[in-house]
Amino acid sequence: MREYGVDPCPQCGGTKIGRGKQSGYGTISPYGRLGFGTALIHLICTDCGWILGSYVENPGSFRKTVVK
Repeated sequence: MREYGVDPCPQCGGTKIGRGKQSGYGTISPYGRLGFGTALIHLICTDCGWILGSYVENPGSFRKTVVK
């Protein structure tokens, strides 16, 4: 089973995946712009705690900072 489109955990082989939200001072902001930023969402193996991947909660806030 691939919960959240993630392969089994490379550390322990676990397949039960949870999500965690990092916010507050751990937010990420677009480069060169001031603002409140957006939270990071982490996909976490619930067996061993390994972070399998991360993504920003609001990717649209980065559209104006695309590097060409």
